[in-house]
Amino acid sequence: MSRTGFFNKHPWILHTLIAIAASLFIVVVVFIVLKHYGRVGQEYETPYVVGLYVNELNDEGLDLEFVIIDSIYQPNHRGGYILRQDPDSGSLIKKGRKIYLTITAYNPESTNMPDLHSLSVRNAISQLENAGLHGGKLIFVDDPHHTILEQKYKGRTVAAGKQMEKGALIDLVVGRGSGKTQTIVPYLVGMSPEKARRNILSSSLNIGAEHFDGINNMSRAIAYKQFPAYTGRSETEYGSTVEIWYCDKSVVAMEELQRMKQRQIEDSIKSLELQTGDDDYSGSGGGFYDMKDDINRF
Repeated sequence: MSRTGFFNKHPWILHTLIAIAASLFIVVVVFIVLKHYGRVGQEYETPYVVGLYVNELNDEGLDLEFVIIDSIYQPNHRGGYILRQDPDSGSLIKKGRKIYLTITAYNPESTNMPDLHSLSVRNAISQLENAGLHGGKLIFVDDPHHTILEQKYKGRTVAAGKQMEKGALIDLVVGRGSGKTQTIVPYLVGMSPEKARRNILSSSLNIGAEHFDGINNMSRAIAYKQFPAYTGRSETEYGSTVEIWYCDKSVVAMEELQRMKQRQIEDSIKSLELQTGDDDYSGSGGGFYDMKDDINRF
């Protein structure tokens, strides 16, 4: 029996073979198209653009699209200075990818000065951050209430509601209160500069020297050392300064960060043993165990 006769007798077999062949053809075509347009297997490192100005951008032949998603006014940079990028440099991307940028604003944005009078230091710092402002220096004076007495900008008292440039540093005049005037130094290892500063001020302390040696991308800076160290005890006077050292988080493995934390715990234990004369310190009111739990939250 000829093939033609066979297929005439069993046409469903012919139709099935044609359908299978057509399906295979479609799959092959789709795969080729996807490979071409999706550039399967063709990935490139994201270029590092932080620190450049937008008019200096170069897509390095990758047909990249740079998209500005946010701008922050900074008086030390003219507008268009790139502060952050996403994806970060070194990430693998394909041609034609969008790179999202945060840059410095060309013109200062304004915001209303909040009313901080009679607030606690912690609440005042939170209110400033919500308004796009930052806490500057805490100035302590004798007053029976440990609350905000005045809010100042460049040495002058600022009334609530006044138009301010976003990002301005606001100094706060704070009463010492009538009770104890000591506070706990917060644990800062692993924090970004913004979070570390906020925690220092919220603890009624001032920001001391900050060391950023070897860091080019500030968005990747994390604290790895502080002075005074965290002890978990109220033993530092209001208004004292806290010095911080930062490193690039991309070069610090999580294991090393854990070792930093462990060294901080061990140093704190030794300090407490020397102060209390107790070789097996557990502290009062929770002491070391609360301190260890507090550190491990970061």
